Amino acid sequence: MYPDARNSPSKGKAKQVDAQNWHSHWWDFHPLADHLQRPVAWSNASTIFTPHPSQPLILGRSFPSSKQFLIVSPDQVLNNSAGYEPPNVITVSSNDHWLFAYFPGRDRDGVGCLWQRGNSIDKWTIKDYWACERGAGVVNAVFVGAEREWVTCPDGSTTRLAQYGPLTPVSNPTLLTVTQAHQLNVYFLRTYASAVKSLTCSLVQPCYTAENMSQIAHDPPRGPKTSRLCSVASFGFIFHDRMRLAESVFMVAMRSRRYPLSDTLRAASDTSHDLGLSLDMPPDNQLDERPPLLDWNSYEEEQMIELCEVKLRFDGLCMSIITAPLLPIYHPGPCLTNFVFVSVPGSKPDTSTSPKASPMKDKESQRGQLELPKTYLVASFLDFEEYASLPKSRIVVYSIVRVTPPNGKIPWAARLVGDRSLSPRILTVATPGSLSITTRKATVVVAVTNPGGSLARGAAKPKDIPVGNLFALQLPDLSDDPDCDHPSILTPANRTSNDCPLSIFASPNKLLACAVSMSQTSVYTLPRAWITSGSKDLDTLHRLPLAKALIIALQSRRSTADISHILSLPSTPATMLHDALYGTLTSYEVNVSLGNANSFSMVDVMGTAVEIYRARARQTQNDDEKERYLMLSRNALNVCSVSACFSAFEDCKESEGYDLEPVWQLISLSTWVVAFLEDLMKECVFLADWANPTPNTSRNSNEVMPKEEPMDDDNPFLRNLLKSPFQQATNQSPHSVSLNTPILLHLVHPLALTNLRAVVAHVSSFHQYLASMTAKRENSQFARDTMLDLVSSSGLDLKVVEDILSSAIPEASAIPGEEVKASFAEGHPVPAQYEQLKKTIRLLTTSSAIDRPRLFIKSSDLVDGFANLSASDRPVGDDPGMDVVTKGRLLTQNPGLLCLRCGGRSQVGGETGRSSPRWKTWERMWAVRCICGGSWMSGNI
Repeated sequence: MYPDARNSPSKGKAKQVDAQNWHSHWWDFHPLADHLQRPVAWSNASTIFTPHPSQPLILGRSFPSSKQFLIVSPDQVLNNSAGYEPPNVITVSSNDHWLFAYFPGRDRDGVGCLWQRGNSIDKWTIKDYWACERGAGVVNAVFVGAEREWVTCPDGSTTRLAQYGPLTPVSNPTLLTVTQAHQLNVYFLRTYASAVKSLTCSLVQPCYTAENMSQIAHDPPRGPKTSRLCSVASFGFIFHDRMRLAESVFMVAMRSRRYPLSDTLRAASDTSHDLGLSLDMPPDNQLDERPPLLDWNSYEEEQMIELCEVKLRFDGLCMSIITAPLLPIYHPGPCLTNFVFVSVPGSKPDTSTSPKASPMKDKESQRGQLELPKTYLVASFLDFEEYASLPKSRIVVYSIVRVTPPNGKIPWAARLVGDRSLSPRILTVATPGSLSITTRKATVVVAVTNPGGSLARGAAKPKDIPVGNLFALQLPDLSDDPDCDHPSILTPANRTSNDCPLSIFASPNKLLACAVSMSQTSVYTLPRAWITSGSKDLDTLHRLPLAKALIIALQSRRSTADISHILSLPSTPATMLHDALYGTLTSYEVNVSLGNANSFSMVDVMGTAVEIYRARARQTQNDDEKERYLMLSRNALNVCSVSACFSAFEDCKESEGYDLEPVWQLISLSTWVVAFLEDLMKECVFLADWANPTPNTSRNSNEVMPKEEPMDDDNPFLRNLLKSPFQQATNQSPHSVSLNTPILLHLVHPLALTNLRAVVAHVSSFHQYLASMTAKRENSQFARDTMLDLVSSSGLDLKVVEDILSSAIPEASAIPGEEVKASFAEGHPVPAQYEQLKKTIRLLTTSSAIDRPRLFIKSSDLVDGFANLSASDRPVGDDPGMDVVTKGRLLTQNPGLLCLRCGGRSQVGGETGRSSPRWKTWERMWAVRCICGGSWMSGNI
């Protein structure tokens, strides 16, 4: 049918209409039907792994930074890069220690490779690699043996879910792969062995394989006419039933396609060009044995999904695999594009109603009341029909249930529980969504593309335009989750209709997702509950989605980069930073009161605050807000530094003094502590030296009015001297000093104050210990004199400072807990702490703890001249030449590490020469993570 010429627009108008709209075509989505592989993996250390566009290499990117690195491929691949394709399978272990990828071969066998990570996220070394025969390439892979997942309860406490997947107690790692030959391979490395072992088992027929049995060599798939190969596969791990003995059972789903054998293709090629001419050549008897030609319609994807139950067992000595194929799932959808498993744990038994009289009898009755674990298989299909219009998109859900009592040898059954058509929109990729334990609501996140849309008009056209949305679909009915938003999918304006995502992977905390298409890699915000903040009830802040995500990330020791990214967005209210941190502290205290184990400390929470404040400072456009967030970030890092210095002195302390083998390392720590104390005492002097004891009601309660002193305005020395570092940073008037300066948190918060007093006591004791010794060697004399000069030139009496800080701890602990948590979440003192803060400042400034001339005037300033004299030095922690861990000087000739959270640099873990075992033990604590909790990355000093 042709359009009516009377109703069709003119040629000029048609061009104008096309310029204002974009349209999708069926060929834009055909790569999904062809199962073109562009894998992506997002590790728990917030590293995104993607394949190189054209070479057999893996690219790694540390999110949210733009720092990229390259994973070195095996020599067999590097020496013949033209013979291998980019990896079509990439998977990383949950502990971020292992990485696997498969490189398909071009007319040759493929190569699977296993890497092991070093201390930094960009250091990967090849542990082993092996060849995979043609017709037996890897289709999917996953690491097993992960720790049980943490979840939050309504009261703020945390608990672990049941075991998810098989247990592997004596192997690390344990890798499962599904091959094109419908086989399951298990690669594992025993903790006491150096070589990787493997087991192989069929997935299409019952099979049993044990570690002590002789392995049968791979038998390539055979067939008289076609070769049936697995094209896609998915692993489905099931939560263990709490009322049944734990068994390591999981599912494998497969979709197959038939391909022509080489003999069939050769017969077709030989006969297609037969001209009927006699060449008087002897006949080839082998031609008679060639298989007959087949209809090309038989070389298509099978319209069924095969299921197989797998049991991975360990009897204390050997590992074994048992496979039992299940009844396949038949579905008329011609093109399968996605299928993923989504598991829901069973309900936890109520301990308050535990049986007393007859445990076994009550246990059976309680079993009927508890909800068992659920497993869903979500599959999406595209129907291209006659390839004349956009494909029709459909998504279905099957419930994988255990048959009770077991029906013969088939213990599982698949039942269709959800079916939804999305046309005219097209579903491209899907991934498991968030899981609510309280409501036991599971979701699947799908990316849905529009069939077309309008382009922005005007001269200022946007760089990216929305082409679809991400939806959270509830299981099993596949309805839209009403509690979640629908983030837009953006794509460049010049590629609106030909850049659909081919794969997607959620971030460690399921807040973001990385989608990979044929031409680009994008990061999107996953659907989440609508952001609310400013709740009047402080006791419920731990129930906020971002607070729960932060709690679980800290308990699981995962990266919080995706959480910090969400909190740094301009669309996120600034009050949400306080609410998320406050809710995390509430959960921490609830666990302490209940006697539950916490995998994180309050210092870890402050380390997360460093990342959040720095991310917020990068996103804001206001200079004053940027400086305020940077000040909060620096002070949060100082809290972590004080805690680290305290632990170092504790580890190096002996019964009668300190281990003097790392004397220079301890002096470096002491130098940093004294410099930090000097900045803190200067702030106290500016707040109390000229303060009026009676508050001025005409001003804010957090500000004090200094007494007016006669001063020569033309004297630059006095003008700079009377300006504190905080005033210089914020350009405030020298006559107004705020009590909510972040550095003052160390004087009012019980944890920060206790750590500060402890580290001051160690520095004072270390100083006295060196002063009481007689140096016998030149190096010892230098060390002793350096420490004595450090303390004498500081203008501080460390013993008096220690006593004043000790007396302030009980008063700081007496402040209500809500106010204490609020100050920790805000990063600075709150009004409820001002009176105690003023009292502590008055004690410090009116006692002999501070020698003001020595505090403000240093010998180096006198040497440089009065014209350059200033009361403000570089803020503590901002020196790029200082090691963020050891507080020593960085050596330019040695390789260093860069913290991805605080931006600090360090050389821990390198060659330290002859050093104390105590100091080496303390340094090993920071070999993998910075003092703020951030991951290391290699960086040039």
